[in-house]
Amino acid sequence: MNLKDTKLFFLEEDCIRQFNRDRGKAIYRQAEERYEKLTGHADYRGNEAVKTHLTMNLYPAMAYYQALQEEEFSQEDALAFVRAETIRAANIKKAEQAKLVKLPCAYLMFRLFVKSFMKKKFPPEGFNTRWIRCDGKGVHFDMTRCIYREICDAEGCPELCSVFCENDDIAFSGLMPRIRFERTGTLGKGADCCDFHFVNNRGNHG
Repeated sequence: MNLKDTKLFFLEEDCIRQFNRDRGKAIYRQAEERYEKLTGHADYRGNEAVKTHLTMNLYPAMAYYQALQEEEFSQEDALAFVRAETIRAANIKKAEQAKLVKLPCAYLMFRLFVKSFMKKKFPPEGFNTRWIRCDGKGVHFDMTRCIYREICDAEGCPELCSVFCENDDIAFSGLMPRIRFERTGTLGKGADCCDFHFVNNRGNHG
């Protein structure tokens, strides 16, 4: 797998546009090398969902972040460039969510399938999920452990984790107006947990 197969499939063209052709291609090549190194030494914990999180989401952004730092960008500037790319990916996810929420009984379907979805896509090999409520009014769970935070810490870039937290807000905004996403804190920004609240915004408590 290479960067063109990940959620940042557009990264090369953005690098060229942002930094000019020669420097942009050089930064992208460096990001590719970093990505190959990260995936080559990764521990996927014997789980395909964890592998997807790392290869599709986390490592592409981390590789780009490392490449920018190699080019002597400041931490602040490197984070800003990475944030711009992950925001673009989050907006693609937002559009997908917007299509799903147009389905009849969108909240009911969301509520019925959210636990099985979380078990499959956010398995205990990488995440700990504590369920608070799942009823007609809202879905609330706390994530008390997250592989994104663990790996960012292990790779010496804990500050990078925050960009993934921020992109949840963008992606889940696509569920409006039927489902409202709320959150007060995240592990990546220093809270004890990531609290996920999905509120039935239609008042249909079935």
